[in-house]
Amino acid sequence: MRKLIILLILLLMLPAVQSQTGTVPPNKWTFVDDYFTVYGSPEMIVSTSGNPEYERGDSSTILIQIMNQGKIVGFEAEEEPDDANEIALSKIEQQVEYSATTAVGVVASLQPNRAPLDIKTPPQSAGTLVSGQVSQPLQFEIKVLDDAAAGTYPLNVNLTYQYQKDVQVEGNATSNQIDYNMLYQDIDERHIIYITIKEEADFEVTDVDSELIPDSSGLLSITFKNTGEETATIATARLRLSDPLSSTDYTAFLGDLKPGDEVVAVFSIDVDADASYKTYSIKTEIEYEDSEGNTKISDTIYVPAEIREPQVREGMFQNPLLIGAAIILLAILAYRYMKKREAGSGEGTNEQ
Repeated sequence: MRKLIILLILLLMLPAVQSQTGTVPPNKWTFVDDYFTVYGSPEMIVSTSGNPEYERGDSSTILIQIMNQGKIVGFEAEEEPDDANEIALSKIEQQVEYSATTAVGVVASLQPNRAPLDIKTPPQSAGTLVSGQVSQPLQFEIKVLDDAAAGTYPLNVNLTYQYQKDVQVEGNATSNQIDYNMLYQDIDERHIIYITIKEEADFEVTDVDSELIPDSSGLLSITFKNTGEETATIATARLRLSDPLSSTDYTAFLGDLKPGDEVVAVFSIDVDADASYKTYSIKTEIEYEDSEGNTKISDTIYVPAEIREPQVREGMFQNPLLIGAAIILLAILAYRYMKKREAGSGEGTNEQ
């Protein structure tokens, strides 16, 4: 019972680990009959498995592997054994001390740092790693933001684990009645991995002009801009129409669009007679080739197309007031014309 109480006191005196460095501050505790002090600990290496390149908008998986390359750098004798039993106990302790390089209960968590993505997976367990062992790939689901800029970004991999800091053995080595007292050190450390978001073309609509009225064919002009980092070659814009809009000309060749380039595509649109006077949302997409010659299709872009009422030109035959005024004016003009004609006829008779 006395030994158990001493062990509990020693555990409570275990100093805290300095955050993120994994170094252990000087210890203030000592073991009774502690024959050796070991110098060594786990040393964790974190890396990615596979190709860490992703496209904006990707939902994908990052594979992370952890390697323990811890090593023992030395022993220091603390207490000289007095008899054959203590000599045997000291040899047993020396062997057990070599486990100081084993990382126990390794747990990894992934944080985006400033990378434009969301981490969907909680912390993952890598188990216990002895020196020289590599963990199975830990899978972390990610979602790259749709507006992510191309570039290389750091991600934080936080590791927590324990390792055996010191060991004491006591008892009777001859009868194999041995007690092991072990102290474990908690470690919390940070590692950095890198991922790359690839350069690619991206598109937005900067201007729309529509001349659409019901029961007629009209023009829809759309200005597309390449807002990405890569040139889109042999680009073609395509409309996806639904009632009350249709077309026999739903594609337009855009050519090569360098980053920042704009091009206007004009489509002939047929509008049904029963179409409402409102703005319709038209789906568009752009098919192109990237720098590696792969055919790509952009995300769907929604374009507003307004159907207007036919322009009405008001004339005198469509306005009652103007019609009345016109009748009066015509009557006055007719009366004057008749009077003038009568006056002309009278003058001609007098001359004869």
